[in-house]
Amino acid sequence: MDIIFNGVRENVPEKTAISDLIVKTDEKDGGLIVEVNRRFVFPADYGKTFLSEGDTVEFINPDFGG
Repeated sequence: MDIIFNGVRENVPEKTAISDLIVKTDEKDGGLIVEVNRRFVFPADYGKTFLSEGDTVEFINPDFGG
């Protein structure tokens, strides 16, 4: 199925959860913020938030530098 991931069309398997996408992209930022269709997803929900055809997913890596 096709989703928009960080502004790029990507094909992912059916029943892909946010946690699967994090593993697939080798994302390791502990401060990662995830939005699906412009809604914040709590880290505790990554494994139970499944994507649907046409969803827009954003991984946001905040820079907390000073």
